Amino acid sequence: MNANAPTSRSAEIPLILAAIELFGRNGYAAVSTRALSERAGTNVSSIKYHFGGKKELYRAAIVYVTEQVKPRIEFAMAALTQARSLAGDDPALQARLIKQLIDNLLKFFLGSEDIPHFMPLVMREFLIPGPYFETFYEALPRRLHELFCELVAMVEGSDPQDETTILRAHALMGQIMIFHVARPVLFARMNWDSYTPERIDNITHQVQQLVLSALQLTDPDVESS
Repeated sequence: MNANAPTSRSAEIPLILAAIELFGRNGYAAVSTRALSERAGTNVSSIKYHFGGKKELYRAAIVYVTEQVKPRIEFAMAALTQARSLAGDDPALQARLIKQLIDNLLKFFLGSEDIPHFMPLVMREFLIPGPYFETFYEALPRRLHELFCELVAMVEGSDPQDETTILRAHALMGQIMIFHVARPVLFARMNWDSYTPERIDNITHQVQQLVLSALQLTDPDVESS
């Protein structure tokens, strides 16, 4: 952003939203400042005026996306930290904590109206990192990864920084991320056009059972036959 120019958030937001859409769809290199300004309904000079240039607008888009998601991740981490002391070594309490965490994350990521608009840019950062990947990584993926590492360490009594713990956490994260990464595949397979509350509930239940099984925990809310 141009530090010498007065800022106007209302003027910046259309450019940021255009950047999220076009960079997510086409990648950083393929998007011109003219295309960005046309999509935002403004003139090309406004990008330099408000942000300093295309690269800085890309950073603003990354920051905007992470700001929408980061508070939920931080809340989940704080809740996990508090709940860990309550759950202790009790497998039933650990299982309930894990189920609640998965429920919160999936309801937020799949149920939010804004997330689908952000996900192309997020997925592109995962697959083809842009010029501000480090900013993106530190604000969102790293925090989510640490959350799952803490979860695995809690159940297995391992070190959250241990290589095996990190790999297992990465695999468990995939149980949730796949519903974003492969959303078009699932929608085509199921003949869906959206994630309804009922569908999210079913997905949440399936993911909960898979994660509990991977951690060798029994669901305390399911009666054994």
